[in-house]
Amino acid sequence: MDLAGNLHTLQVVVVIIIGILILISNMATIVAFLKVRGLRQKPSNLLILNLSCADFGVGLIQFYEIPLAANKPRPYDKFGCQLVVFLANMFVSAGMLTTVSISIDRFLLLSREYPKYLRIQSRKRIMCIIGGIWLYGILLGTIEVLLWDMLTPTALHDYFDYSQDCRSPPKHNLVFALVFFITAIFGPLLTIESFSLAFVVRLIQKLRQPMVHPSSNANTSSQNENPSQNPNRSAAGPSSSSNVPMAHRPEADANKRYKKAAILLGAIVLTVNICTLPYVLYIIITNVFCPQCNKAYYRDILRYWLYLNSCINPFLYAATVVKIRRYYKRTLCNSR
Repeated sequence: MDLAGNLHTLQVVVVIIIGILILISNMATIVAFLKVRGLRQKPSNLLILNLSCADFGVGLIQFYEIPLAANKPRPYDKFGCQLVVFLANMFVSAGMLTTVSISIDRFLLLSREYPKYLRIQSRKRIMCIIGGIWLYGILLGTIEVLLWDMLTPTALHDYFDYSQDCRSPPKHNLVFALVFFITAIFGPLLTIESFSLAFVVRLIQKLRQPMVHPSSNANTSSQNENPSQNPNRSAAGPSSSSNVPMAHRPEADANKRYKKAAILLGAIVLTVNICTLPYVLYIIITNVFCPQCNKAYYRDILRYWLYLNSCINPFLYAATVVKIRRYYKRTLCNSR
């Protein structure tokens, strides 16, 4: 077998492995939400579930890459290619917007008092956000399909072979490609970065604030009282509330909650940046500045790297969300 054949075989193996990992890992997260009631009780956790559903969809469309990786004709025509592009737009954009919603949710958790945060991020509002995310993904995919023939370059009308190339013809249009990537990728990424930066700044401010227990004011006022006016208090000594362990104080619980939110948000944002930016920058730079540099081999590698984001996310949930991690451990122990 020649070098080209070895490369195609390696690509097929990589595509299959990534697709299987995406499906299994995200299905495990979805099952954890179905089995563990405590995960569903917290409305903001539904955003994690929604991101797993979007990533699972990315895993499904991953398998359409197998004929491409094997350098074989695809078993579908124009309609099949349009369906693949529509699903890819819907699932990828849904994942990006869900990540945006998670970053905004973490910022609200930090910038609002916890009872007020719970009122803002109610279950009804979270469900409306999730519905809007999927409507946006459907709209984005529908627009590209409707513009399919209108924006297809004239030179491609006669000989465009969908069995060999399933790239969307509208993406050959520079204006459409720029608008699409700004709307679907760069806009959400910029929003994620902005709220993540605001979260970090606010977190630093929170952690630098002195931890004052609510009972400290009462203790201070009691110390200013005349002992003769309150003999029972002087005899009893210091209030027992001042001896509350730090781990059980509301401020310690809040800081612990903030740190967990920071770890989850930081891991998700870092993964999105590492996996998404190389592919997007390559496509835009080659389309704008160097069209002859747009090589299929490099484009495929960066696309596989982009899909890897959907595989990593479930492991981040297991590492940062206690209930998901406990469910995995319990399931593994029972299976043994």
